[in-house]
Amino acid sequence: MARLAFASIALLIFTGCATSKEVHLADGSKGYNISCDGTVQNFGACIEKAGEICGSRGYIVLTQQGEAAPFSTTTGGYTADSVSASGGVVSQSGMMVTRNLFVKCK
Repeated sequence: MARLAFASIALLIFTGCATSKEVHLADGSKGYNISCDGTVQNFGACIEKAGEICGSRGYIVLTQQGEAAPFSTTTGGYTADSVSASGGVVSQSGMMVTRNLFVKCK
């Protein structure tokens, strides 16, 4: 049961939707920080979101950043305060992928 819950949470984390946040640029104009994180998405999701935000006006890509970092977690096992230890250990590993696209509408 715990494995199913962990897998469900991990799936939600890694397959999220492209999100945007309004930011103020150095020249005082308005821009957008668009995030399309996860192993299932790519920069195409960020570009699609930029198109939704700016519409027919179009946009200028100011910067594009991306990073893939490995992660590993282990849960379970015996603890000093457990009354009945299960002895089970669950280990997960993979990649945490982040992508950001900074755009300015024309």
